[in-house]
Amino acid sequence: MQGLKQALSNLHDLDRQLVPKAVAQAVNRVARRVITRSTRRVAKETGVPQKLVRQRVRLRLATSGHRNPAARLLVNRGDLPAINLGTARLQLSRRKSVSARQGSVLKIGRFTFRHAFIQQLANGRWHVLQRTGRGRYPVQVVKIPLSGPLTRNYQEESRQLTEADMPRELAAALKQQLRLYLKKRVL
Repeated sequence: MQGLKQALSNLHDLDRQLVPKAVAQAVNRVARRVITRSTRRVAKETGVPQKLVRQRVRLRLATSGHRNPAARLLVNRGDLPAINLGTARLQLSRRKSVSARQGSVLKIGRFTFRHAFIQQLANGRWHVLQRTGRGRYPVQVVKIPLSGPLTRNYQEESRQLTEADMPRELAAALKQQLRLYLKKRVL
């Protein structure tokens, strides 16, 4: 092989940061894709707008300075208070039947809450409260549970996209870094 020695010497002459930069770039692209797809799936599954789901995710980008570049997704998996869903509308019940005696219905976005009302709590925040029964504390803050869908979808998407897209992204990033390096060397 005549060109093998020349090719090996050329590879050794390359910048030491070329491969780590390419790996970090590929990891960051896959991480952004995980966020996009998972957010869409969670929003479709729960009925919560994509914008609200996306606000609960932070991305710490991978850098080339580490031995194994890894992006970190920080996901707020807490329940979403119903007051964040949008503008509330109160629909009064006008029927006189026994089943309509419960009173009005509060609608926020595409969600409907019976026995609910909006009130300012002692801590100063406004929340949607719902009557739960006749016990000592018959009201509770209305929340949309997001923990399960967020956890499941982000884990599934990250595993799938790492297996499927990472090799292709890594090849494209290496090609791009090599092109930039050669362009800089020629000029």
